[in-house]
Amino acid sequence: MVSMAPVLHPRVLDGTTRPNLDALGITYLTAAIAYTLILASELYFLHRHRDAFCVRLRGIKVVFAAVSMLHVYLILVLLVYPWNGLFPCSAEFWIMSVFLPSGMAFFQACNAKVLTAYESQRRMTRNFLEGARRKRVSYTPHGLYEAWRDLNAAKKVYIGTLVGLVVSFLPAIMLFFGSRRFHDAYGFFGVPADYIECRRGGEWVPSILVQLFWTMMVGPWILWKIRHIKDVHSWAWQTRLAIIAGLPGTPLWIAFTYSNMEKVRDINRYFAPAGWFIPSLVVCQQVLIILPLRDALKSRSRQRRSSISETESLTSNRSIMSDKSSSVIYNKELKSKASMQALEFSIEHSIEPLIAWAAAREFTAENCIFLREVRNFRKKWGSLKIVTTAQRRQMFTEASLIFYTLINPFTAETPINIEYKIFKTLQALFANVEFDPYMPRSKTPDDVTSPVAREVVCPWEDTLSRPASIDSNLTSSSTASTRSIVPSEFTEEIFDAAFDSIKYLVFTNTWPRYVELAGKLPSA
Repeated sequence: MVSMAPVLHPRVLDGTTRPNLDALGITYLTAAIAYTLILASELYFLHRHRDAFCVRLRGIKVVFAAVSMLHVYLILVLLVYPWNGLFPCSAEFWIMSVFLPSGMAFFQACNAKVLTAYESQRRMTRNFLEGARRKRVSYTPHGLYEAWRDLNAAKKVYIGTLVGLVVSFLPAIMLFFGSRRFHDAYGFFGVPADYIECRRGGEWVPSILVQLFWTMMVGPWILWKIRHIKDVHSWAWQTRLAIIAGLPGTPLWIAFTYSNMEKVRDINRYFAPAGWFIPSLVVCQQVLIILPLRDALKSRSRQRRSSISETESLTSNRSIMSDKSSSVIYNKELKSKASMQALEFSIEHSIEPLIAWAAAREFTAENCIFLREVRNFRKKWGSLKIVTTAQRRQMFTEASLIFYTLINPFTAETPINIEYKIFKTLQALFANVEFDPYMPRSKTPDDVTSPVAREVVCPWEDTLSRPASIDSNLTSSSTASTRSIVPSEFTEEIFDAAFDSIKYLVFTNTWPRYVELAGKLPSA
């Protein structure tokens, strides 16, 4: 008797408990493992370069959170076909309701940090003291509205993320435990559904709305706000590319989930509807990692070239100075646009174009502003042969204002990046000075809330523009207070170490780009 050959059923995504480990299923598994290893390697290298400016600006914790959330969803989507019916509808519901919205929210938060940096730089070029000023929150409708309006873009997205998760999580709990689509043993609405119909109910609407909010509303809003940004780090283009890549995912998922067309159903047998998010998720992850890594590596290479160039320039200058016949060549060397001498000339005579360029193209205006303020501080007080008690107090107040608005990471909006040893020295020097960002200076010194009486440095009034010729009209108590506040080691040279550190940082990072691009500002 001849036995009949067994009937072979094609492997499809049909919701049965039989896993699909055919060639297509193994391909999905291999892709999930390979991409996880690639992404882990990229995150490792990104963490190694976490001190680079381009990585710090984006916020490495937010980047890791966004990439991880999106990756959990991406991997589970890739495993839908191999798992088949082993991947329950309830699990997909929670993934769609928690991981995908959270990942998209953190991703938009990374994009919003670019907008925050752009707004901060524009504010610093107007008046760097503005970023250190704070307003007390009035818990009234108008006061809360003003507080919301004053928040930067990143904080608005963070608050929106928290509110969005709460708003979407509460309906998800009610819909999951109330609907019989996910469990036929309990519930008070809906009917039990199979593998396909379970994913097509109205219970998925809240998660769809949350995804549409982040991709169709927040994303285009950020695109509109950054339309004028043309930076050298490609941050704006990274944001544009990632947001545009994330736009088609939700509409395609809706179309392939709820469509009854036969061709669409054929595709769904081998490719889950949620898989249409994969291209946008991969693009979102990679632009958050590859572009910062590339910029960090280029910055390190540029620093090495600048260091070598400066060393060779100084060596060449010493040898040329010993030879009087080479004075013409030495003069040409001094005129080199990329040399340290050219940067020092720019700082001394014309630093405003460099500040404007750094703010618009590199987002590092705080470094150049610090160099300008220290230059002005030296010119103002270094030329005085005799300093009165009142002038010494004024000089210390101005120095304190520079420290708290440009150096101290706890009070400055965008602090400069100096060595820890230099910072600790300055911190110890200004330890007895109180910085009050909330209280504007009083109109009369007799007011008990006056910063003069309380010995407070306040950024609401620009004391740096005052002349250095204030008469010493202080009372004995005020004079004694002045002696106790101003340390004996304080001089007009207090910022020299920080100045040299930031000058070298500008020379190795900002200055080469500025020279290469001829200081061109982006067109509006």
